[in-house]
Amino acid sequence: MLKQSINYKQQKGFTMIGWAFVLAIFLFFAYLALLIAPVIMANHTTTTILESLKNEPGITKKSKRDILRLLDSRLLVNQVTNISKDDFDIVKEGSTLDISLEYDDKVHFAGDIYIVFERNKFVEIIGN
Repeated sequence: MLKQSINYKQQKGFTMIGWAFVLAIFLFFAYLALLIAPVIMANHTTTTILESLKNEPGITKKSKRDILRLLDSRLLVNQVTNISKDDFDIVKEGSTLDISLEYDDKVHFAGDIYIVFERNKFVEIIGN
């Protein structure tokens, strides 16, 4: 029988521990993406809702109560549950309507660790 000598310095490639480390990093970022994706989609939906108010006919002539009702129904239809109509601030000055939204999204990461997203949205609608 021939005995082959193994030269470890010439071996190339990942070890099992190396692959486990790469897999752990990949799974960490995948977990992070799964947590953050719904928050990003809700943020985009909220921005779209506020921007769509610019195309609402006669929005500057509506009362604050009607505008809040309109916002509440759009949030409900788009299944945005972390924001309510009470989070909106509406200021009417003549034919100008300022609508602002300020809120925090808090996502539970692990244990006592949370990821917090601060959101500030503002839209100005001039008489339509």
